[in-house]
This record gives sequence, C-alpha cells and structure tokens, in this order.
Amino acid sequence: NMFGSAVKRTSVMDAPEVEEMVRRRQALPQAEALGYAAQLHNKSAATGCYLVQLERPCRCPVGCFWNLCEGDCLWPGCSTIPFGCCIILNKTITDGTHYINAKGDTLVVKVDDKNDTLACYVNDCGTG
Repeated sequence: NMFGSAVKRTSVMDAPEVEEMVRRRQALPQAEALGYAAQLHNKSAATGCYLVQLERPCRCPVGCFWNLCEGDCLWPGCSTIPFGCCIILNKTITDGTHYINAKGDTLVVKVDDKNDTLACYVNDCGTG
C-alpha cells in the first residue's frame, strides 16, 4: 500500500468548513477529507453518475462515471475515462472511511455527505 499502513487522519477543520471547500471546488488536503469521512454515519458512496474534474494543473471536467456501489465495493463501471471499467475500489477493513484500489495507490473518500461528492487522491498527490 503506497499510502502506508496508517493513512494520516489529522483533521483540524469541522464538517461545515470541509463541505464549503468542496462546494467551492477548492483543493482539500487528504488528511482533512479522511477526518471528515470518519465523522460520517454513512461513509459509503452512492450509486449514480459522477462528473470527474481535475484540480491540478487546472480545474476542468475530464469525464463522467456511472459509479456502482455495492456493499464494500465501488466500481466506476460505465465511464468516459479509458479503461475506467478496469478499476475496482474496496472499502478499507480498518475503519471503512475510504475506498482503495488493489494496487494501493488510489484512495477515494466521501467529502460532502449531502451531495455525495467523492474526492480521489493518487498516492497523496502532494495535497496532504
């Protein structure tokens, strides 16, 4: 697991601050995302259509996924991202706050409970 055996969860923001950052499309550090998710009753992603947007190097939409969430698995089955159908993410067994791929280099976490917004971090991407 490229995130290490213990993923950092040092959050200093409260839930409304995190949600406001997400809704303004501001970059959210991974530690804040994990801290927010740890407080949620329902940490699971919702099945449905998700717009994929990059935060770096520029903020722009790059694709769309139809995420299927069943139990502890998240699968972006139908997607406009090449080979997106080959990605399968599983909830962590330790606390269930996030999903991680088999390779261990991609982490997905719910960052806005009301809007079911997810954030994806690739090997921490320098944002944590």
